[in-house]
Parts: sequence; structure tokens; C-alpha cells
Amino acid sequence: MKINWFSPLPPAKTSIADDYLVGILPALSRQAELTLWTDQPGWDPGLEKSAKVRHYKPDQISWPDLNQADINFYNLGNNHIFHASIWQVSRQHSGIVILHDLRMHNFFDSLYRAQWRDTNGYLDQIKLHYGEEGLDAATEFVKGRLSIDFMTEHYPLTPLALENSLGVVVHTDEAFEQLQCSKQWPVMFTPLPRSIPPSRNGDERAGTHSPPYRLIIFGYIGRNRRLNAVLEALSGMPERDCFRLDIFGEIADARALRRRIRQLELGKLVQLHGYAPEDELNRVLEDSHLAINLRYPTMGEASGSQLRIWYHALPSLVTDVGWYSSLSSDTVAHVRHEHEIADIQKHLKAFLTEPDRFAKMGEEGLRTLERIHNPEDYVHNILELARDRRQLALRKAARDLAKRAGTAMGSWTSKADDDPRRIAEHIYELFR
Repeated sequence: MKINWFSPLPPAKTSIADDYLVGILPALSRQAELTLWTDQPGWDPGLEKSAKVRHYKPDQISWPDLNQADINFYNLGNNHIFHASIWQVSRQHSGIVILHDLRMHNFFDSLYRAQWRDTNGYLDQIKLHYGEEGLDAATEFVKGRLSIDFMTEHYPLTPLALENSLGVVVHTDEAFEQLQCSKQWPVMFTPLPRSIPPSRNGDERAGTHSPPYRLIIFGYIGRNRRLNAVLEALSGMPERDCFRLDIFGEIADARALRRRIRQLELGKLVQLHGYAPEDELNRVLEDSHLAINLRYPTMGEASGSQLRIWYHALPSLVTDVGWYSSLSSDTVAHVRHEHEIADIQKHLKAFLTEPDRFAKMGEEGLRTLERIHNPEDYVHNILELARDRRQLALRKAARDLAKRAGTAMGSWTSKADDDPRRIAEHIYELFR
């Protein structure tokens, strides 16, 4: 099978490039004839050992070359820097969308209002998908009277990301259930994959180190990573000198973070490192004792960072929300958002008294990674969906016809309950 794969590529500073793609690339290139498409000015040349790499611009792409493949896969996540061009191509040429975030409002807000300076276009999309109620909320949001968190929760704009898709691949039960209930697209759930590490001695971390213990936070450090709560929890502990916190990654507001570290007098305990190359970050993770992977609000994603943590058999703290809530307490320590500081302190104190228990937590996470998140299984599953491409195309044609008919019929009546989307759903059911 020939496939076109649209995705951020290494060395792009996103886990979709350096964890997800790198993890599945060997299996993907073995099971399909693969072309990687990117809008990046450069990429890791080692990728070309596994696949052809093609550069494109969304308004300058070779449609004949694109049509030579059997199917297109579009990887979409919430960062417009990495995914805007991919989404633009997906609107023009249908394919299977691999949805890395369930709630896509942040993506479209950043794309329309920040990059394109098109607030009216943003408001038009909100009205199209959520009617007058959504438009009223978006207008208040644009004026600064509602938060982005509120908009993300109530108006996720995920249908806009999927409007031209043949089918959708998701990595969480929550995403599967929500999209399946919408009855708009064929949806496949398959766990997020991660390459499997070589065998290791899992007892290396348990009981072989003494304070200070190394805590680590890594990835893109936005406001939902709960850094302020972590700093406040650490600052308020009499045992604070037993820990050192390393923060790796791009920081949304580094100046404010440094100021907060000074205010809490944590300068000797907390160090900011910025973005670290793959090899360096792996070395640091091997030398760390506990990872902190808090997310609130969550965008409905499965965490590539969590899989990387388990790859290194690290214990971790996660927020008890979304996909993270589904993780066994044998593999992670949960932090309740409404009791963040108290729970962080409780777990850190428990770590000091029971480091062996936390080491076993990391080992169980590694076993979960090996058992559930296997790249070979993942690639097999998504290619099985692609093999049904003719049926997917027929279902999309029926869906598109139903939408057009629903819109036309909706304009014939003034009844409030004759919403065009609801009419389209009924018509689509007749075509299925």
C-alpha cells in the first residue's frame, strides 16, 4: 500500500515528531510504501533511509503526486505552528486524520486570530459549528470576558479539524466515545504507540540513591502544565532540600517563571534548561528519580510524554483528569486538581519514605508500555482502516450529500427544531 504521511518531522520540537513518528517509523516503512510530507525547511536526513521525504507549501503542492498514493494520513494536534499546513491540505484532499488532541479550539484560535489576524473568520467558524449561542460566547471571549479554557471545554471546534476526513484515529476512550456518538465519521481507537526499550535492570533506581532526589518536568511548558502549583508545593515543604527540580523544554512565559522561582526562594533547587536534544533528554531521564506530568486543563490527549516516562521506568505524578484518570495507580500517582498542592506534597513525602514503592511504579509503567503501546500493533491497526478506503470514501460521499441536503431543507422552514445539522444526520443515516 502506498501512503502519504503528513506530520511534523524531527528535529521539530514536538513529541509527535520525536516520540510518536520515530517510534512507529520502522514498522510503518516495513508495512507500507511511505512518503513523508513536510512544510519544514529541513529535517533529519536519517529519515530518508526509511521513506521518501517531500517538501510542500499548502498552496503549492503537487496534486498528481499526492494522488498516486492509496491513502493520505494527516496528523493533527493543538499547536498551529506544527499542524496548520497539514490541516490546510486535509481540507483540499480527503484522508484519514490521526487526531492527537480531542479539543482543537486552541489550534484554531491561534491560527485564525494570532497567525492570520482573521478574527471575523474565527467567529464565522464558531457560528457555523455552534450557532448563535457559540457566537455570543466567542464574542465575549474575543473581548476578554471569557477564558480560553471555557471556550475549549464548551466549543472544542473538533468538527472543523475533521470536516473533510474519511475516518479518524484516536488514542483515548474519551475521544472515541465522543466522536462515535456524533455519528459523523468512522472512528478507530488504538492506544498511542511508543518504541519498546531494550531489556534493562529495573532495580537500578530502587533504593540505590540518597537525597537530593532529581525531579523532572519536560516538554512544551504551557500554562496547563501546573508549574506554579509544583513550585508552591515544593516551597512549602520542610523537606524541600531533599529534591532538585529540572525543567526541560520550551517555556511559554520563561520570564514570569523565573520571577516566581525567585519569589519562592527556590533558585538553588530549580533549574531551567530549555529545549534538550533527544539524546541529552534521554540521559537526564535515566538519571532522574521522579517525573511530574501534570496537565490541567487537558485537551483530551493521550500523553506521548507519559509513554516516554514509562520507557525509562520512571515513576510519575499525573493529574487525575481525562486519559490520565484511566491509568492504574500501580503505574502513576494521581494528583487531584482541586487539591493539587496538598497531593503533590503528599506524594513527595511518600517518595522520601518509600522510594522502592515508587521505583516499582515505574517498572509497572514500563510493562504497561510494552503490553499495550506496541508500534507494530498500532501500524497494523491503522493500515487495516486504510484498506477499507473505498467504503470510507462512499460513506464520506453520503455524508457530504446529507449535509448539502440538510442545509437546503433547513432553509425551507422556520421551525427552531429543524436544525440543518440534525436534518443532515437523519439523511446520512438513510444513506449508510
